[in-house]
Amino acid sequence: MVKTNPASNNILARLMVKINVRMIISTGAIAITVGCLPYGLSVALQSYQLKQSTQTQLRSFNRTQYEQLRIGMSLTEVRATISNPGVEVSRSSTVASFVWENPDGSKITATFENNKLKSKEQSGLK
Repeated sequence: MVKTNPASNNILARLMVKINVRMIISTGAIAITVGCLPYGLSVALQSYQLKQSTQTQLRSFNRTQYEQLRIGMSLTEVRATISNPGVEVSRSSTVASFVWENPDGSKITATFENNKLKSKEQSGLK
């Protein structure tokens, strides 16, 4: 019979499984992930994700891009036009609402029905 040290098992468990809670303040979203990666790899991955997230948030959009949005466009087409994935704020079985917000507070709000743009609004775009 092999005896193991409970303290060393606890340390190994902490290195292998880590729960991360990240808050994205600009959108108010909370993401909770459970990872089974070794600690160093998990930290490197988180740093890369944070860098990608920051780059996405820095892509500003303007009134010209808003005016290019046409009723009937797909969500994919809208995201490509704005060059920003936006944040889903609500969803039902057929309707979803998204918001895109610039650092200056200007924003686009769009409603999609069956993945097609149904309505759009903007505030503060230049």
